[in-house]
Amino acid sequence: MRWALRIGSIRGIAVRVHFTFLFLLAVLFVAGAFAHGLLSGLRSAALILLIFFCVFLHELAHSAVSARLGLRVRSIMLLPIGGLALLEDIPREPRQEVVIALAGPAANALLALLLGIAFHQLGLLREFRPPVLSGELLLPSLFWANVYLALFNLIPAYPLDGGRVLRGWLAGRMDYVEATRKAVAVGQFFAYVFIFVGLFADWWLILVGFFVYAGSVAEERQTQLQSALEHIRLEDVMLTDFQRLAPADSLSDALDRALHSLQDDFPVVEEGRVVGVLSKARLLTAVRREGWNHSVQAVMSRRVESADPADTLAHAFKKFSSRGLTMIPVVAAGKLVGIVTPQNLLHSLAFLSRTEVRELEFLRRG
Repeated sequence: MRWALRIGSIRGIAVRVHFTFLFLLAVLFVAGAFAHGLLSGLRSAALILLIFFCVFLHELAHSAVSARLGLRVRSIMLLPIGGLALLEDIPREPRQEVVIALAGPAANALLALLLGIAFHQLGLLREFRPPVLSGELLLPSLFWANVYLALFNLIPAYPLDGGRVLRGWLAGRMDYVEATRKAVAVGQFFAYVFIFVGLFADWWLILVGFFVYAGSVAEERQTQLQSALEHIRLEDVMLTDFQRLAPADSLSDALDRALHSLQDDFPVVEEGRVVGVLSKARLLTAVRREGWNHSVQAVMSRRVESADPADTLAHAFKKFSSRGLTMIPVVAAGKLVGIVTPQNLLHSLAFLSRTEVRELEFLRRG
């Protein structure tokens, strides 16, 4: 992901930090050091790191609940206004979305409760002040930070957790894409409010408003794309004019076809059935090592993952990403009828982005 640094992984989930968080950390350290000395700068940096550890636990709670519901989490991104757990699949059941969304604020509320109990047991409650975030008071600030995180994320400003709860509630009453549009509209309203209030109160709110607005736009596009992936079938976009090879073809014949084709991978077909795949890279390696006289059958890959014309683009993209494929033959009644590649699907999506999915459905039925 652009502008992000991977810092590790947990249970196969990549953890990344957006560069703006590192910038914020540096700014607060320098500001504290110049204003009150090096020790103050270090305390400010330590507070930010502790807060973002709480943000990480917040996102980990989302991820744990998602995994328990059978939804795979791709990565966790830490941002200056919080975090983002990127799911491989979008939760389409309203109840699932609500439960996953509430898991994060619940984690922060639990952390605040545990810190409060611990401070009470240690007799430190007298050190608490009204809501404060200060590097000079790390432990009380950590308590209030978790209170802030729990309450702030419950604001119905999509893509904050409260906004996801709103979308889950709306999705139980209307189409999922339409529910997303309405939740995004509410989120953008709050973004404008944050920016406007920030002009007169605190510049931090301007930054929050910017990230909420940008996040809502990105999430709406992702939802529309996912909807398209789940409604468009491979028969709508598969390549039907392509080069194929036979097992008995020589490598010389295969190279000649490769030189006159834009394909990177060629299905090897025998009596209409796909029996293998030969890529340009594998072909060139075989020619260098084995010479010209070997057959395609001797060097082709027999690992073939086929798809049905009625399969969706979402199904194909999952195969590409999870199994490292570069071409999928499309087979009907045991016969090869087309092929799809990642580039082919991306080009088709770029073209179809100007066409409503419902229009495509109408044309298919007509």
